Amino acid sequence: MKKILFSLLTLSGLLLAGCLETTQEITIQEDGSGTLTSTNDMSAMLSVLKQMGGDKQAEEADKSMDSTFSMKEIADSLPNLTEAQKEMIRKGSLRVIMNLDDEKFMTKVSLPFGTPADISTCNTVSQKLMAESLKGKGELPGAGEEGGMPETKTFDDYYKLEFSNGLLVKTLDKEKFAGAAEDPYFKSIQETAAMGLTMKTTYVINLPRPAKTVEGKGITLSEDRKKVTLSAELEDFLDEPSKLEFRIEY
Repeated sequence: MKKILFSLLTLSGLLLAGCLETTQEITIQEDGSGTLTSTNDMSAMLSVLKQMGGDKQAEEADKSMDSTFSMKEIADSLPNLTEAQKEMIRKGSLRVIMNLDDEKFMTKVSLPFGTPADISTCNTVSQKLMAESLKGKGELPGAGEEGGMPETKTFDDYYKLEFSNGLLVKTLDKEKFAGAAEDPYFKSIQETAAMGLTMKTTYVINLPRPAKTVEGKGITLSEDRKKVTLSAELEDFLDEPSKLEFRIEY
């Protein structure tokens, strides 16, 4: 299972760090603390792996796993992190779900935050955690194998987050987006689009109280005005990145 899991992670890393379908759920409590959970559904990679000769690996591997890993053991091994960021990791968890027969492969990273302003840090830490783990520097399944991984990024790297208790604003970093043509990540998603592969990201924000105002293209608001949902696909990010912007006051 370890060998096939690493093969999947490596393959998914080459295809936008594995995030063919990502759900980012933010839950904010009344005091401003909360949890950010990123779920990456990479099930489509199993069929691709088979096409690349992974059938033999699958026959030799366990058929399924559903494990949750504590971050405590690897927090100190990650470079260039502040003590606050390491503490965030120590309190987090990673769940890996795989079923080869059902062609199901998902990862779920959960990290706590103290204030809404820490949510952008959660994003950064989550990406770094996965990137370093795949390089073999962490104690996660597949670590220690040979082979490098590209830098892990998401759409959010091209946006500015200004989050506080009562106001959440996400805007496109126009200067950064203007220079995206030279970014290896941006080039990779263009190549992915050209290959006919799709990528979908769904943002879910659970508010501690009803929203007063909500602005943003494609945003939906629950009946009690406490749940905000925004979905975007790869083409949206490439053609109209403003679709991922929003302003939520609550």
